[in-house]
Amino acid sequence: MMEQPGNRDEMIHTDAWMPIYLEGLKEGKKVKLTPFGFSMYPILVGGRDSLILNKIDRKLKRGDICLYRRDTGIYVTHSVHHVDKTGIYLLGESQTGIEGPLSMDHMLAYAEGFIRKGKLYSCSNSLYRFFHEIWMILRPVRPVLIKAYRKVMKY
Repeated sequence: MMEQPGNRDEMIHTDAWMPIYLEGLKEGKKVKLTPFGFSMYPILVGGRDSLILNKIDRKLKRGDICLYRRDTGIYVTHSVHHVDKTGIYLLGESQTGIEGPLSMDHMLAYAEGFIRKGKLYSCSNSLYRFFHEIWMILRPVRPVLIKAYRKVMKY
């Protein structure tokens, strides 16, 4: 397993700063958020890459990266796998299990783009959406693909 940058004991808890971000979103401002962890790997590396978030002003669709809050209070950024009449189902990029159904009350923001290795990418770019859809389809074999990718890329 890759080592996570930083020591969680030395970090400011999310509940201390997230209200400031959420207020900015309500005011129509964009927010830059650096995720922690590896559930969005290989698209995003926790502690290195960032998301550019907007308030949700449209229906969510498959492939959207969303910031949401679980009933346990934990903030998460994952991709929408699907939306149906029962709710919204989400999935981390390195995961195979789908989480949901969640309601719109759980959803806090969606990503219009992300910064990976210092370069900005748009989540609405058709090439990105195409490859992201392929990645969604490959969900059952992701662990094998990620293991191979990590060996080749050396993180």
